[in-house]
Amino acid sequence: MNVVKTFIDTNILIYAFTEDEPMKQEIALNFLNECLPVISTQVVKEFSNVLLKKTNLEPQIIQETVKEILNITDVVNEEVGLIFASFGIHKQYKFSFYDSLIIASAIKSECKVLLSEDMSDGQFIDGKLKIINPFK
Repeated sequence: MNVVKTFIDTNILIYAFTEDEPMKQEIALNFLNECLPVISTQVVKEFSNVLLKKTNLEPQIIQETVKEILNITDVVNEEVGLIFASFGIHKQYKFSFYDSLIIASAIKSECKVLLSEDMSDGQFIDGKLKIINPFK
């Protein structure tokens, strides 16, 4: 099997590590187990924020979950260059700034796939990165 370097958007991690939607959780976990997962510090922050706001989990449990995620993923650090790259992606593809930042992070980390429920399923970015909605 050819394992593909795959950028994981925040929503996929939310489904994987919460039990509100068991079918989506199973799909998300299957994808995570079948790829080389990559995330960014932006994804870590968004994930932590959602769990703090929308679950009853104690902050310590959320921290332990984040540590678990960091152990199974490569992490792209946000940097000024990514911010400027996201402006170009936003202009060309009309994604929101934060989605453009996710895309820029995926491209920087040389991912072939970006898993996201919120972006255009099947779209190619710069001929390098394919966006896939794993729930379709």
